[in-house]
Amino acid sequence: MGNVGCSRILIVWVACLLGAVLSAIWLNPKLKVFLEGEYWEAMGRFDESLRLTHAEYVDENQSGFNDLVERAIGGMVSGLDRHSSYYPPVEYKAFRDDTYNRYVGIGVMIRKVEKGVLLTKVFSRGPADVAGIKPGAFILEVGGETMEGLELDEVSSRIKGEKGTFVDLLLMSADGEERKARVKRDEIEVSSVEQAVVDENGTAYLHLIKFTERTEDEVREAVSGFYRDHGLERMVLDLRDNAGGLLTAAIEVADLFLDKDLLIVSVREREGLGKRDFLSASSRTVDVPLVILLNEGSASASEIVAGALSVHGRAELVGEKSFGKGSVQTIFPLDDGSGLRLTTAMYFLPDGRTIHEQGIEPDFLVACSEGNETKLRVQRYGRRDLTDRQFEELFGFAPIPDLQRLQAIKLLLQGRVEDDGEGQALDENSTSK
Repeated sequence: MGNVGCSRILIVWVACLLGAVLSAIWLNPKLKVFLEGEYWEAMGRFDESLRLTHAEYVDENQSGFNDLVERAIGGMVSGLDRHSSYYPPVEYKAFRDDTYNRYVGIGVMIRKVEKGVLLTKVFSRGPADVAGIKPGAFILEVGGETMEGLELDEVSSRIKGEKGTFVDLLLMSADGEERKARVKRDEIEVSSVEQAVVDENGTAYLHLIKFTERTEDEVREAVSGFYRDHGLERMVLDLRDNAGGLLTAAIEVADLFLDKDLLIVSVREREGLGKRDFLSASSRTVDVPLVILLNEGSASASEIVAGALSVHGRAELVGEKSFGKGSVQTIFPLDDGSGLRLTTAMYFLPDGRTIHEQGIEPDFLVACSEGNETKLRVQRYGRRDLTDRQFEELFGFAPIPDLQRLQAIKLLLQGRVEDDGEGQALDENSTSK
């Protein structure tokens, strides 16, 4: 009788355990598929195709299992939408570093001009700066190899390397003098604030190039500097060519300019998984008239900030229509060090609008040709201590006025940002919507 009782207890225990396992599988979408016949049918077709291609494809150097699987995953994910993608291990590491504005190099920005590869920026206190390298020099050789004829990404990959290693550069100054420099590679953290200046009238200009985990702190630091230097009275926030970054960073930046408990953005996931609303948590850390600059390169997190501040009447928008990326991507690391970037949600502005594939129209349209946009990018990242003549000799064109930035400043100085948003154009280059 005792053995029978033990057997019954064991059966009950096994049944409970099996029930718990099945329940866990059923509640987890990634495990639940193991109970679905469609999954096993699809895996059967994939397995057969993989084995057949591996065995029969004419070039066996291209039909290894790993290569075939990487191609298959890449095609599967990229076929969903233009923002989803697969990253092999090396690319995934580079993507993560870029997301956090971090990489191993010497701390410079380069550009290819008619005369060669030009150093347009040297990051303060970076390895190149420590080695005495100045912007405006040309890179002739890297590691003893000429850079002539190479594309910019090829030059960049030769300069980057493992932390603690050295790279030998042959440089030529603008006046033709050559010098050699040995630079120790190190981890470079690029600030999301590219430029932060305030004039004697208290008109500040802040250019954000990306939204990272450090952006809120960097914006706070810049604003503190504005108040300290000349007393902040008004502000231009430049989000042109800012392709976005972290959603959390966009919410944090928008929060700095809004009253408490205002809706910043709504994120809606796939059907049945719900909706999340993100509200401002503070009360106008920065309480001054604000104009935001946009162009077709302003996307994602930039559009969240611009849209929220515009809807709540905290900022006028100047420039051109934004890119129109209203989707949210989530990064999923895989066991082998690779990663998937999948679109997992859509976001909506506080008034319920989606900007996906539509973009945000500016309050004041100030058009800029593609050629002038390129020149302005060079001016923003190039040397600012040059005379116009020196600049033209170095970059091959004379500096041009930034009409969008000038329009923003005019609006602020004339008090138009405090109006009802129905203002008229201020010059022949601008139109109001």
